[in-house]
Amino acid sequence: MRRYRVLIVGAGFAGAEAAWHLARAGVEVGLLTQSLDSVMMPFLPPKPPFPQGSLLERAYDPEDERVWAFHARAKYLLEAEARLHLFQATATGLLLEGERVVGVRTWEGPPAWGERVVLAVGSFLGARLYLGEVEEEAGRLSEASYPDLFEDLKALGFRFLDKEGEVPETPTTPGYRVRYHAFHPEEWEEGTFRLKGLAGLHAVGLCVREGDYARMSQEGKRLAQYLLHELG
Repeated sequence: MRRYRVLIVGAGFAGAEAAWHLARAGVEVGLLTQSLDSVMMPFLPPKPPFPQGSLLERAYDPEDERVWAFHARAKYLLEAEARLHLFQATATGLLLEGERVVGVRTWEGPPAWGERVVLAVGSFLGARLYLGEVEEEAGRLSEASYPDLFEDLKALGFRFLDKEGEVPETPTTPGYRVRYHAFHPEEWEEGTFRLKGLAGLHAVGLCVREGDYARMSQEGKRLAQYLLHELG
């Protein structure tokens, strides 16, 4: 049974950035995503300035700003790290040993284990997407939300705020809005990224605070630095 030193749920800008820095520093990292086709996938092309030394900076190519090309470069860089395992699964709940989080259950069946677990699930907790008259259970266009994980977290006593984000229309994609849940600020410790009440659990990205690609990247980098210090 493989047990990562850090298991990160969500491969958006914050989660992928944290995983990349941890792996490059020698930490065994599991990076779980619902879809390998949407790893670090932007809706609009990222624009500099970017955090220095970040995965975001490395994946950016001013000669090719297509979002799919950016995604492909970022995914390639993640998969090139020997200590990073990028895999596809859907987290449905936390695995506990007493008051400590030791992994997540998955919809597919096999659990994923980690000494530290990071939730980097963006706008996908209990999310509803609205496109014209259409409403669906999604955190982004054509990307399913985490309803089971959200219900599990609520059952464990975590409190949330209602959030809403809007994605503008582009020449190739219709605009839409998403209503989702973020952890209540009192559930989260700014300096440590810890979620209170359960040991070994952290959160980063839109599920705790708002921001653009660069800020999410910076937050992921900061989390990696904190975990490296904590893990020794």
